[in-house]
Amino acid sequence: MTAKIIDKHCAQDGDLRPQHLPQNSKTRQLNLFEKALVPQNGLFIFSAILLVVYAIAPAAVYLIAPVGESFLLLSLITICAVTSMLLGSQISLFDSRFKPSAPRLAIDRRVFIAVTWLIFIAFVLITFSTAPSIPIWTALRGGATSNELSQERGEFLKGREGAGIALLYISTFLVNTIVPYSIVLLYRVKSSLRHWAAAVFFLFCISFMQKALFLNLILPLLVFLAITRKLSTKIFLPVIFGTVGLLLLTTALSLAGEGGDTSNTRSSDYLTALYAPSNPIDYFIWRAAAVPIFTATDTLVVHSEQFGSRPLMGATSTLISSILGIERINLERFVFEHQFGGWNDTANSNAVFCIDAYVNFGWPGVVIFGLIIGLTFRWFKISTDIGFQSLWLIFAFVLFSAPLIGMLLSNGFAYMLLHGLYIRVDRHGT
Repeated sequence: MTAKIIDKHCAQDGDLRPQHLPQNSKTRQLNLFEKALVPQNGLFIFSAILLVVYAIAPAAVYLIAPVGESFLLLSLITICAVTSMLLGSQISLFDSRFKPSAPRLAIDRRVFIAVTWLIFIAFVLITFSTAPSIPIWTALRGGATSNELSQERGEFLKGREGAGIALLYISTFLVNTIVPYSIVLLYRVKSSLRHWAAAVFFLFCISFMQKALFLNLILPLLVFLAITRKLSTKIFLPVIFGTVGLLLLTTALSLAGEGGDTSNTRSSDYLTALYAPSNPIDYFIWRAAAVPIFTATDTLVVHSEQFGSRPLMGATSTLISSILGIERINLERFVFEHQFGGWNDTANSNAVFCIDAYVNFGWPGVVIFGLIIGLTFRWFKISTDIGFQSLWLIFAFVLFSAPLIGMLLSNGFAYMLLHGLYIRVDRHGT
């Protein structure tokens, strides 16, 4: 549905900045959905969501319920991070890189897309041919428990050993940035391959039951429509309802083999891993509303109880720990063990970026990471590369429950930021 909607409104080629849009689009005011999704307002939308989920909600819980001080600390860290982000967005560093006269490495659009998809198709073929099982087929056949499906999801990429672990890093690099960027370019020029590319990417994203991964297709295309002022209510609402419906369906498939015993569940357990959702809708709401909060607070608890609240100085990052010659600390797995009572080599409990900044570098880390993120949102705002701009929502979505260092290095955003600053992909590479 999204592909067909976008197909009607794409330009054949060239710059799609507002001043170069068709006259009827240029003069029309942005509607509510477009205002929420254009990169010019991205930082404010992201900041507001962070404040509601990680500052206001934890502070309210701390005031009315018998919870630990980690909830209050989470609230204060979030306020500090958001303040730093807003300050960072005022830094004009590298603004000159987005001027039309700025020298850039020019790459032919056709070459860029061809190389991207040759690598992606090769990766998909190798991954599927070497995978011990395909989680989506297991779920559709029925009979598997949620634990078994979770194990299969972990083994599909995270559980690879030896040289096979490279597939995990290739996947995150391609799926989070490069392939979504190329798909936006395909729709921008109405390529005859645009629907095929979107379909292949979508099928891969749902193949191993990582329920929200297909948002890496939906979110950039929604931003693309918002930038081009074609995101009407009759487009936005069906896409959102369809997205939620698909998330509920994949959730139901992943829980199909469970009995759902909730007899011992208490309302006081809702902000803990002890809560047992009674149905897929309950699970979906709990996973979206509660899990991010208590995963952040549990990370603070683990940091305090097991590491004495000392700054870990980048030890949670594989690259930084290797460079500094210090022991790698899989903090997200310590948090998972704290939550569920057992160690798991493929399961992680990742917290919002500002918590990772705090446990590694203390309050200075929260400020510095916030400044960097605010500056990045500024680049999304002032860029004229519609493919780059369309990635801001993925950037925000990942940061909502993942560390900044990891997403920059493993998810391809370090490259994509350099791409946005120094590379131009156009029709003839000139």
